[in-house]
Amino acid sequence: MSNCRDWFTTLRAANLPTVWSNVLLGAGLVAVEGILVIPLLGVLAGTSCIYLGGMSLNDAIDVNFDRRNASTRPVASGRIGPATAMTAGVLLLLVGWFVITFTAELSAMAMNLSLLLVLLVSLYQWTHRGSAIIAAGLMAGCRMLVPAIAAVMMTGGIPPIVWVAIAGVGCWTIGVTMMGRGERGGERAFQCGWIWLVVAAVAIPLVTAFAPMGDIAGAAAGLLIILVAWIPAAARQLRAGQIGQGVCWAIAGFAVLDSGMLLAAGQPAWASATMVCAAVTLGGQRLGGGS
Repeated sequence: MSNCRDWFTTLRAANLPTVWSNVLLGAGLVAVEGILVIPLLGVLAGTSCIYLGGMSLNDAIDVNFDRRNASTRPVASGRIGPATAMTAGVLLLLVGWFVITFTAELSAMAMNLSLLLVLLVSLYQWTHRGSAIIAAGLMAGCRMLVPAIAAVMMTGGIPPIVWVAIAGVGCWTIGVTMMGRGERGGERAFQCGWIWLVVAAVAIPLVTAFAPMGDIAGAAAGLLIILVAWIPAAARQLRAGQIGQGVCWAIAGFAVLDSGMLLAAGQPAWASATMVCAAVTLGGQRLGGGS
């Protein structure tokens, strides 16, 4: 059981539902005429493997940095070997790409985007300690590709409404990355992360302009949750010095942002599913490995 919990922490499995939420966002925005079940399951499974692989790779590559900064993570503490974590990460990345490719029904665009996702995840792991700006950009690119791949798997392309949502996800990712920078010391900390979360929220009302069934009331509800409840809560935790908790809250906020955009698009069922992802993420973070 102890070893299972160590892997749960190393893989940041608590935050995996936010990846599912990003997939549901891309699929839900284009699901006016229904969904393709097999491709949807494929992108859910494939992006999950790529996410988990990236997290394992992260701890393997950062092991010396984490040890210098007294990290208690399993790899830094020696409970999981760096080579084991590296091997698991590489295998998961390859499996994730294969699953998406296998279920993409020969969609070259989906296969290429999934390969780009694997490359960006890998590039981030090897470069993110060098530049905070580059790290935030790479991480944003990774998250933006998830709903993009989902939309491509459903329709073969990326409609304008999905581009708007992708931009929102990218801004939120930059905010989360900036908030978590310097969490455990050893690098420069930033105080502006929450501003990017506010910028990301702008995507919610913009979605209504591109949605066939745009719902202004739904957009207002989504904005209310994000601007009045979620972002202020994360900002309060940061001001109180509880950076880890603030980061966890912001990460769960991916699913809340997705829900707001789906509400704005007139897709309440999909929005409800992403809110479930937010709740599951917050529950999983209590077990560890959320920040």
